[in-house]
Amino acid sequence: PKLSAMDDGVEGVMFCFSATKTNLVAFVTLNKDRKVCKNALILIPGLTEGFMSMAYTKHLSEEVLAIDYSLVQINLSSSFNQFGFSSLERDCLELTELLRALKERFAFTRVAILGHSTGAQDTVYYLRYGELASTVDAVILQSAVSDRDSLVTEHYTPSMVEEAAALKAAGNESKILSQFYAGAPITASRFLSLVGRLTPDDMFSVDLDDTELVPILGRVRVPILLCFSSGDEFVPDKDAQRRFADRMASVLTRHSPCTVQVEYFEVNHGLSEAKFYAPFVTSVVTFLSQVVS
Repeated sequence: PKLSAMDDGVEGVMFCFSATKTNLVAFVTLNKDRKVCKNALILIPGLTEGFMSMAYTKHLSEEVLAIDYSLVQINLSSSFNQFGFSSLERDCLELTELLRALKERFAFTRVAILGHSTGAQDTVYYLRYGELASTVDAVILQSAVSDRDSLVTEHYTPSMVEEAAALKAAGNESKILSQFYAGAPITASRFLSLVGRLTPDDMFSVDLDDTELVPILGRVRVPILLCFSSGDEFVPDKDAQRRFADRMASVLTRHSPCTVQVEYFEVNHGLSEAKFYAPFVTSVVTFLSQVVS
């Protein structure tokens, strides 16, 4: 179906991109002629987020339409408060279904992925393991920071780790913990992945050295835009994060044909206000139009 725009919404086409799961849905924005664009930018938000969750979604959609990109929003099995029952591996399989459907339905010339927060983990994971990773032409990571670094500062973390570890030792890692995380139920296995060192979710922790980063980032062989916020509330040590971002860019430069790094000062994790997200959207448009075209 085609959905009409509201003042704070976007106009596009919504469809199920899976042959077996009706909850896997994509929303592709249309241009002023009510057609899809030549290229696609897939937006993958973070934990607890989904359609229209990012404050910049509408502005981003409008601006990338001007350079012939349709914004593609997606509902995965991990979207919104379902992340606790899912994994990066499952997201990866579902992204393959999405990419295949986008190719069959719209035949986009170029496909870029923008991952925010845990969506950045999804993006990097897909380039490492995704079946159709070779069809991705560029990636953007916004607020690619560590769950582990944030969790070690929380008072509830030790008790949740203890419970999750006990469940795993008993062979019950798919069981739900007695405490919620980020307001949502979560299994022992997903929590241990978020809080553990060198687990599937642990890609951006500031204590990872270059030898540990190379296997994680070495499969990023497309142009990449790294966007960090100096005021990110989920980063306990801002100076360590800045040094890590530089090391991350250094590792990526060895493999990616183009690595662009941008830092936004006094800006929060989700770019929640126009004064925060406007420079980011400009960076995205510049990257897609000058580097990827």
